[in-house]
Amino acid sequence: MRSLTASFFGFRSSNSNDVIRQNRDLAESLKDGSVFAFKDWESKKGIYKTELLQLGINIMWFANRHDEGVIHHKYFNPMPVEVIALVLTTIECCIDEWLQGLKEDIKFTSATYGTVYHGHFCSLQRFDERTAPYKLLDKIRVNLHDVARFHAGVDTLTISSSASRISDAAFEDAIREYQLEEQDDAEASES
Repeated sequence: MRSLTASFFGFRSSNSNDVIRQNRDLAESLKDGSVFAFKDWESKKGIYKTELLQLGINIMWFANRHDEGVIHHKYFNPMPVEVIALVLTTIECCIDEWLQGLKEDIKFTSATYGTVYHGHFCSLQRFDERTAPYKLLDKIRVNLHDVARFHAGVDTLTISSSASRISDAAFEDAIREYQLEEQDDAEASES
C-alpha cells in the first residue's frame, strides 16, 4: 500500500523545500475529515468509493484466482466492514508516513493504529445507520466484492453495464403490444 498510496495521491521524494512542503500540506489535507476515503477527495464526493480502497482490496485478497478472497469467498461476499476499515486504516498509515514532508516508515501495529481502525469502523457503522433507507453501505460492499472478483479473473462484470440492461419503458411497450394483440384477436373472433 505504501507505493500505491504515494503514487495515487502524488507524494514525491525530494530534498526540495517546496516538494517537502507540498507533501506535508497534501498529507494534512488528506487526513482532514478523512477526505482520502472519498472518490473525489478534493470536492469530498463519493464517500467510501475511492479507487485506492478498491486497489488495496484487489492487491491484498484478490490478486488472482488462487488468492484468499477467492478461495474463502463466503467470508468476502459482501466485503466485510472490518476489511474496509482495515484498508482505510492502512491508507491512513501510509499518508502519515508523509506528514513531515519526507517519507518515513511507520510500523503498522494494532498498538499504533488500533484507535484509528476503530474510528474508521465506527464511521462506517454511522454511515450505514444514516443511509439505511438507501442501503448505500451494502451497495458499496457488494460492488467492492464484485470488482475484486473481476480483478482476480473469476467473474466478468455485467452488473455495472447499463448497455446490456433492458429499460422499464421497453417492458411497458411489450405489455401494450400484448394488450393490443389480445384486443385485435378478440375483435377478429367477434367478426
